[in-house]
Amino acid sequence: MSKPSEAPQMIGLYLQLRSTYDDAAIMEVSGVLDDLEDGIVSVSWERTADGWMIFWVLDALPDLKKVIKAIKSSSGITVSEEDFAWQDIDTGTNWLEESYRSFPPFRVGSFFVFGSHYDGKIPKGTIPLQIDAATAFGSGEHGTTRGCLEALLKLHKSGFKPKRILDMGSGSGILAIAAYKLWKKPVLAVDIDKEATRMATHHRKINQVPSGDKGMQCATGDGYKARAVKVQKGGFDLIIANILAGPLVEMAPELADNLKEGGKTILSGLLIEQEDKVLAAHAACGLKRPSRLPRGEWQTLILNK
Repeated sequence: MSKPSEAPQMIGLYLQLRSTYDDAAIMEVSGVLDDLEDGIVSVSWERTADGWMIFWVLDALPDLKKVIKAIKSSSGITVSEEDFAWQDIDTGTNWLEESYRSFPPFRVGSFFVFGSHYDGKIPKGTIPLQIDAATAFGSGEHGTTRGCLEALLKLHKSGFKPKRILDMGSGSGILAIAAYKLWKKPVLAVDIDKEATRMATHHRKINQVPSGDKGMQCATGDGYKARAVKVQKGGFDLIIANILAGPLVEMAPELADNLKEGGKTILSGLLIEQEDKVLAAHAACGLKRPSRLPRGEWQTLILNK
């Protein structure tokens, strides 16, 4: 494509990766511009026939040499300038509206998930979850989040009654909010990313979930080392961890230490092919009797202590 004009208002930058990298690597690549550029409007990615396509919308074309170096450093993936393409974007396009249009309301069991742009009626008998689609921390559309929502409903239907809940790696807060709406018990939502915590707090408010010790608390911290987790004496009856297979394996001992006897955990963010190593790590810590909720290539697990 031709180089953009001198002062375009927006640039669409494409990166074609012609190999089937795992999702963790793709998320690393898609996030490199967060540290290099202030003018990022949005980022998205999708599988193609021979790999992945990542698409950024930016205020200006970045220094591709710096981008290439950052991709190599963060993910180990080597790319060249020939792997990129770019074009001026229609400056009349409202990209927030475009993002909203790609996020129509949908149902997961009795949950009704919708964006703030939705002005229709909430279906009777459903549990509403209002999540802004423009955030990058989970709107509920992904197979892992859907699997977690279904797992929460499964536990609720079974009669399980947790008194204290932890959402580890909470992202947008959708799972913490869903858990509170099902059980009306204290939920702690923890994420290492301050922006994720900010968005989880925003979503808590717009979903009218109370804050404080008896509602939903949102905290930033390094996993189970977070102060907000450590001060919770006695542990949790339910721990939700929708992250990635690698961190799930590494954090299994800490999860087990923070889960009460008779408690349950929902694990997701893993591919079906990664299930065995995740189960083995948690079985070594006394977590057993798995239930599985596969969704496409993704697996969600429920384990018991």
